[in-house]
Order: sequence, then structure tokens, then C-alpha cells
Amino acid sequence: MGIGNPAPLGLLAFGMTTMLLMYVDMGWVEGEFQEMVIGYAFFYGGLCQLLAGIFELLRGSTFPFAVFGSYGAFWMGWGFAHLMYEADEFTFGGDYSNGKTAWLIQWGLLTFCFWVVSLRKNVCLMLVLGLLSWTFFLLAAANASGSDGVKKAAGAIGFLTAIAAWYTAMAEIVNEEWGRHVLPGLRPLHAPERIAISKDSIIKRADYDSKSKTLFLQFRGMQIKTRQDVLAIKEGVEEVIKSTGESRVHVVVDYADVVLLDDIASDYWDMVNGLQNNYYLSAKRFHISSFGTNKSRNLMRDPVELLLYRGRTGIDPSGIVKSV
Repeated sequence: MGIGNPAPLGLLAFGMTTMLLMYVDMGWVEGEFQEMVIGYAFFYGGLCQLLAGIFELLRGSTFPFAVFGSYGAFWMGWGFAHLMYEADEFTFGGDYSNGKTAWLIQWGLLTFCFWVVSLRKNVCLMLVLGLLSWTFFLLAAANASGSDGVKKAAGAIGFLTAIAAWYTAMAEIVNEEWGRHVLPGLRPLHAPERIAISKDSIIKRADYDSKSKTLFLQFRGMQIKTRQDVLAIKEGVEEVIKSTGESRVHVVVDYADVVLLDDIASDYWDMVNGLQNNYYLSAKRFHISSFGTNKSRNLMRDPVELLLYRGRTGIDPSGIVKSV
């Protein structure tokens, strides 16, 4: 059983909680209303976003996991700090206005970084993260200057951020239910171009490290749709390996976003088995970690990793891929 789309819950939890706090910042409600926001910060803005992030991780989505995980923890930390303050559990040694300003700027910078990534996603996500980064920066300016006007402006931008998050969540729900783009704004801004597959293009996408005797194959985004594509990959890889002067090499392949049609999956697998038997010392899938660790898995022991493609696939014990 697959995991559903957790993003609408994360977006609604973020939007609802943000909107409640912006009521206070804009002066629309009493300042004491912030006490009610604390409860929502823990459970709706915090816990629900963390759950959304965890489920995104289980679906293999790193970016939404980082976003929902970060803002979920933000709301839980904000709620805990204000709860302790209201309960007189914190003893502050004095004014920490500079620290709070730096804290808000820090979150603004992180949000800006998320916004840069969203430039490859869709208009809705760009709008949410763009408005949120302005909200943090304006809140920092309001805290540093003590200006009520700037604080109200930050509240207004934050209110628009919440509305944008609401809309994005509902657009995801509605479009998923209707099975098409009913509400606009979610179409991908970056669609990978069809990469022509030929012997020469495969050679150009190969990089050999003579010290480690490792051949890196950049197959990211390739669409393998015909038997001619399979043959071109085979000829290109063989040509590169022969040019190294080695009879066998280690191979690391980047299979991210590879599309492989069911009709030729068995042909591709047979071709890869042949290359492995004739030329490979080892074969791994490239999976970079920002912590400096290589999370590659051994493809020769885990053949399903060889055939990463968008769609539903399965693999029988003999190693022949079939549709399910």
C-alpha cells in the first residue's frame, strides 16, 4: 500500500498557525490571543508538519522533508519558549532584542534558500516561500526598530503567506481528486528535456577516475524508451571502458529521474548483466550525501536499484523486470 500525499496537511498546518499569529501582529485581535496560538503551535503547526515531513521522507522526497521538518520544529520551539515564558519558568537576564533579531534573520535566510530551490518547482510554492522570507525579514526589522508600523506590515505579508499556503494545499487536494490541474499554480516550472541517447552522448556523460579505477556514468534524467537506446548505452559504456586501458573497472551510476519503459526493461537488464559480467569490478548507484558519506548500494546484489524509473515496477527472483 502506497503513502498518500502528506503535503496538504503540512501546508494547512503551517498556514493555519501562521494566520493565527499574524492576527496578533496586525493588531486585529487582543495580544492575549497569542496564548491560544501556543497550543496550535505545538500540535497543528508543529506536530502535523513534522509528521508531514516524515511521510515525505518515506516517499523519498528530501526537499519537502527539510521544509516541513524545519518549520514544524520552528513552531514547536516557538510554542515551548512562549509557554515557559507565560509560566514564568524562564529567567531572562535582560533584553535580548539583538538576539531575537538575529534569530528572525536566520530563519529568513533559510527560507530564502528554500525559495531558491522552489524555482524548479511551481508558482504556488515559490509564492509561499517568497512571502515567508519577506515576513521573517520584516519581523526582524520591526524587532530591531521597535516600529509598530513595520510589525503590522510584517503581519500583513505573513497573512498573505498563510493564504498562499492554504491555496496551495487546497489546489493539491482538488487537483488530485479531479485528476487534472483544476486550480492553477502547481504545474512544474522545470521539466527535464528529452536527452538524446546515442553512443557519443553516453561517452560524453561518462567520467573516469584512474586512481580509483572508477567510471562515473551520469544517466540522470535519461528516458530509455527503445531497444536502440539500450544498444547505444551498451556501445557507449563499452567504448569508454576500453579507452581506460583497464579490462575491468568499478562503476557508479546516477539513476535519478531515469525513465525506463516496461517493454524494454528486460532487454536493458540483460544488457546490464552482460556489462557487469564482462567489465565491472563492482556496480553502485550514486547517491550523494551532504554529510560526506556515499550512500550507494551495491547494484549487483540489489538489482531493483538498477531500474529506477517513474512508474510502478516489480522484479522477479530471476532478475527480469515486469509491470505490476
